[in-house]
Amino acid sequence: MMEFGKRALNKAQTRLDILAAVYRLSNEANFRDITVKNIAREIGITEMTFFNYLAKKEDILIYMTGIWALDLLVLQHKYPLRGEAAIRRIFRHTAERVQQHSRLMVNYIAYLATNEIDNAAYDVEAADRYLLYPDLPELFTEKIPSGNELLLKHLVEIDPARDPMPTLLHLASCFYGDILIAHTAGLDIQKLYDDSLDLIFGAAGQSAGPGPG
Repeated sequence: MMEFGKRALNKAQTRLDILAAVYRLSNEANFRDITVKNIAREIGITEMTFFNYLAKKEDILIYMTGIWALDLLVLQHKYPLRGEAAIRRIFRHTAERVQQHSRLMVNYIAYLATNEIDNAAYDVEAADRYLLYPDLPELFTEKIPSGNELLLKHLVEIDPARDPMPTLLHLASCFYGDILIAHTAGLDIQKLYDDSLDLIFGAAGQSAGPGPG
């Protein structure tokens, strides 16, 4: 079993503390208005110490997404699903995060729209995984897939013979777009997601044509 030194665990805990602080602060302010000084004060470290863990404030958003993907990896490990059921769980899991941290999720989408991010940046270090899920050592070093990789995998499970890319584009559109609509219009993100998925999978089923007689 992988073992972790005190330094690695302390760094992992501080990263998790920083994320928790941003979650709390984002309930009252937009991410762009939250300073590193605010975050550092919230968890009792200095600004200089903050930069020992993250190169810039925006890296917190990348770390947040890595944790989101790790949680999905754990869910799939504990309660395996395939195809449409697995995709709907991804959206349910995301809706829960949006409901908890709506403003922060919108800020993340805005950041994505203006920055190119390597998928490798979303990885979560083994020590962080251990602190979150100490009972799952088999996942400490497993590659964490991106959101697109997860969706593609499950789309292929639905129909290996069909090109998954058109449906993936529709899924990505509602994944991000519905968050913005829910936030600006005060709508229920889970209801929006459910309606969008019903339309996407309904349309996909119709485009496949009738099955064998």
